Amino acid sequence: MADNLTQPVTGYRYSLDPFLLADFVTACLPPAKAARAVDLGTGNGILAALLAKRYPALSFVGIDIRKDGLGHARVNAPHALFVNADIRAAANLFPPGSFGLAVSNPPYRKAGDGRMNPDGGKAVARHEVALTLEQLVSAAHHLLRDGGVFSLVHLAERSAELMHLLHERGFAPRTVQYVHSRAGGDAFLVLVEAVKGGRNRVTVKPPLIIYGPDGGYTAAMNAIYGKFDAL
Repeated sequence: MADNLTQPVTGYRYSLDPFLLADFVTACLPPAKAARAVDLGTGNGILAALLAKRYPALSFVGIDIRKDGLGHARVNAPHALFVNADIRAAANLFPPGSFGLAVSNPPYRKAGDGRMNPDGGKAVARHEVALTLEQLVSAAHHLLRDGGVFSLVHLAERSAELMHLLHERGFAPRTVQYVHSRAGGDAFLVLVEAVKGGRNRVTVKPPLIIYGPDGGYTAAMNAIYGKFDAL
């Protein structure tokens, strides 16, 4: 499947993060709970394509402020609707509670945190120049119905901030998994599933390790890629 995905030759290009998130979502969410889904910051539509493989009946909408990836998105996920719009204006795009599932692989770094990439597409994808984490959580809150699920991947170092914002906006984290490059090393990513208006306990899944001692992918990472025919 991955060989068939298209993306811009220049600008932001996806890596392993959307595969991690697509696997995390499908591992946590019964299909019946997500008849309609929205991807906040869809890029080239890779999440829509990956989730369609697991949930063929899923009705999917992707939103992105950048136009450059949406042409690729319509090729990668022809079943989905892609909208060129500002996620911060979510209240003007769809009525409240329009979706049962929201997913996002958002920009990880705050504006001014580290070197800003001179490429506009990469800058928007990696730094919060067009969408902050707080604005993302607010948009998800508007778009999701009560009991709807918000699943996202973010930097592990910002997990406390993420949990605080989710709580502030009325989300209850339900499932959390930390991602490590290698066993014994610090986590570098966190996967979070939160329920709008939920009162659930939190399940912390075992750490996901990407690379083994030989430098190759672990069995767990190979299994994730294998689910999406991406080996």
